[in-house]
Amino acid sequence: MSEPVFTCRPLVLSDAEQVASVSSAIAAHFGSGAQHKAETFQNSWQEPGFDLAEMSLGFVDSAGRLAAYAVLWANSEVPVHPWLDWGVHPDHYASDLSAELFAWADEKMQAVLQRCPPDARVTIITGIRQGNTWREKDLQRAGFAPNRVGFEMRIAMTERPQPAPLPAGIVLRRYRHERDLRLMVDVVRDAFSDHFGYVEQSFEKELAEFRHWLDNDKNFAEELVLLAYDEATDAAIGCLLGLTQDHRHPDIGYIDIVGVRRGYRRRGLAQALLTRSFGQYWDRSTNTVGLSVDGESLTNAVALYERVGMVRHRSYVEYEKIVRDGIELAKMTME
Repeated sequence: MSEPVFTCRPLVLSDAEQVASVSSAIAAHFGSGAQHKAETFQNSWQEPGFDLAEMSLGFVDSAGRLAAYAVLWANSEVPVHPWLDWGVHPDHYASDLSAELFAWADEKMQAVLQRCPPDARVTIITGIRQGNTWREKDLQRAGFAPNRVGFEMRIAMTERPQPAPLPAGIVLRRYRHERDLRLMVDVVRDAFSDHFGYVEQSFEKELAEFRHWLDNDKNFAEELVLLAYDEATDAAIGCLLGLTQDHRHPDIGYIDIVGVRRGYRRRGLAQALLTRSFGQYWDRSTNTVGLSVDGESLTNAVALYERVGMVRHRSYVEYEKIVRDGIELAKMTME
């Protein structure tokens, strides 16, 4: 039987259905049950500053069926650690398509290097579900090495949770998207500046990215955003962004962001936000809620989530390939 012949080309928006199908087939092959949707890929590919034609590659067979794809996310202002999203349909695991995807990414990184400070350490980052041995071997053959472990955490509620008390002097106010988006982005930027791998971008770029995502995500509901204020100063100091459902699991609610400014941590605010959010999901008849977290979080986020009743549902491994060694610009440790 002859080997299939593939044609390579950049992806286009209409390929989102096929990319979602390939991603779902990979998930089914390894038992995760994720159901990927075309609209999620289309939204991400239209993010401000991202050029799909320049930063993507697909392999299609003679019938036009997508066999493999790669998308390199290097649209940050200082792209020292671009993210590589890639997949090969399980029907083609015996092929060399993954090696060709990685070779394409290596070539693209030569142009990315020109946008980075000349003395900066530059790597490609990607991730896989722990235990996916086929993808692990392909990554290692391509020069990637495991870097960190992350968790998908969930809580399965059997009753409405009791909200933890807010710290003294902290109040919640109803979030209004058009009025409060800038405030939320400011809190997130400050809170996440202490997260591993953080590289600062301009406020206006992050605001544009948030606006694009939230304005185009049908799972966004402003009532699931909790914004906390210091009553004495009227400053926004903490937030939680919930989505009506996980993009991959439609029967599960999803908490996309939890963040508290450094000066207000360790007072119970994050716990208060989480337990109130769980109550909101319960009231919407969504009893299971999930989120993703860095397993080695600099702010000890895993312990926080476990304290509010969440458990580790699945593990993921982040892989890294060094393109150029040098000075690390990303956040690595807490000062």
